[in-house]
Amino acid sequence: QSVSLNYTNPGGCTAASATVLNVTVSPIPAPAISGPTNNICPNAGYNTYGTQYGFNNYIWTISSGGTIASGQGTVSIEVLWVSSGPQWLTVTYTNSAGCSPASPAQLNVNVLYLPGPAGVISGTATLCGGAQGVAYTVASITNATAYVWTLPPGGTIASGAGTNSITVNFATNASSGNVTVYGNDICGNGAVSPPFTVTVDPLPASAGTISGPSTVCQGSGNEVYSVPAIANATAYTWTVPSGTTIVSGQNTNTITLNFGTNSQSGSILVYGSNSCGNGQVSPSFTITVVPIPARPVVTVQTDTLISSAPTGNQWYYSLSGNQGTPIPGATDYKYKAQATGFYWTIVTQGVCSSDSSNHEYVIAVGINENSNSLGNLVIYPVPTDGSFTVSLESAATGKIDIQVINELGVTVYLEQNIPLTRNFTKTIDLRPVATGIYTVILRNNEGKVVRQIIIR
Repeated sequence: QSVSLNYTNPGGCTAASATVLNVTVSPIPAPAISGPTNNICPNAGYNTYGTQYGFNNYIWTISSGGTIASGQGTVSIEVLWVSSGPQWLTVTYTNSAGCSPASPAQLNVNVLYLPGPAGVISGTATLCGGAQGVAYTVASITNATAYVWTLPPGGTIASGAGTNSITVNFATNASSGNVTVYGNDICGNGAVSPPFTVTVDPLPASAGTISGPSTVCQGSGNEVYSVPAIANATAYTWTVPSGTTIVSGQNTNTITLNFGTNSQSGSILVYGSNSCGNGQVSPSFTITVVPIPARPVVTVQTDTLISSAPTGNQWYYSLSGNQGTPIPGATDYKYKAQATGFYWTIVTQGVCSSDSSNHEYVIAVGINENSNSLGNLVIYPVPTDGSFTVSLESAATGKIDIQVINELGVTVYLEQNIPLTRNFTKTIDLRPVATGIYTVILRNNEGKVVRQIIIR
């Protein structure tokens, strides 16, 4: 720039030429600020801002949402932003002539917000193990760009991951627990939601191995089968072979079976159940049902008993005809009676035995029990009500004794020294007397004769 000066003297004369002063005006550039303005997180470290070099007396100002950590009065500063939302900073300076720009430079900064706290979750609180597509939702979280969910053990997100609405698949062995969620953005995580408690009712566990007899006879009863208690089961469902009946224990882990005469071989299975469904079925337990041998028929030839079954016999004996005992070694299809009483047989094939055969009464007579010296003895009536007649045709003379013994070997009648005649008869009255088989013995010095009678 330039400045000129001219003037006149008192005489009115003007200088021949004006005086000129040339002036140099130094330019002062408007300040400019550089530094981050977006994607800034509160309290996330220091941010550097700078302006032009070569000036003096740098003066920085900043909005209330930040603090200048260092560099005031210099060309650059370090700023810590502590509040979210719109913020700003300005700078001015002087040049070597002490001149300042017409106005400070300003840089606007946007400090991001952290996500807000998550609200209350809504969804299904009680469910069964194995449930699929169960929905859970939370209201939109302020400033969240993603949602982070946590689930009970055994739960997996099927859809909606990272959003405020998800569906969850629960494994069959899933556990009860809490569902929570929080919001997330580049600055961090918001406060976690209140826990949403989920109760998972499990399915029954897999059924274990069944125990019990694996081979049974047709017609057998009260055969017990059991399986270890199945976790979480409130009921048990059994299947049994055709012709077999559960007589007790259905819906429990122990059952009692009756195998009918038409029962077939097959398998026993069981599984547990509850309100959520059925557990896995047990391993198959194979049952072999063996037919029962036919009931044998016994015929008598003198003192020999003959079974209709050629093999598998076991002969039994009883003096009274009631409960008997097996005769050791008597397993052939025929048996010669060794003592007076009732005889029968039971046939066994494999593990199964027939019903008892007909019971046959056999009088076995030994050498000393049928002495010819005493003659021919007849007792009548047989059976008797307790009163009977003894008739003996004998060539012997002298005296005899008559003794009657019950099944226990107790003498119930004894008369001694009775004169013996050629056609001897005597009526004996034992009434009242218990029903049973009694032994009548006639005896003298030369021998004895024995007979058994039935009293009814």
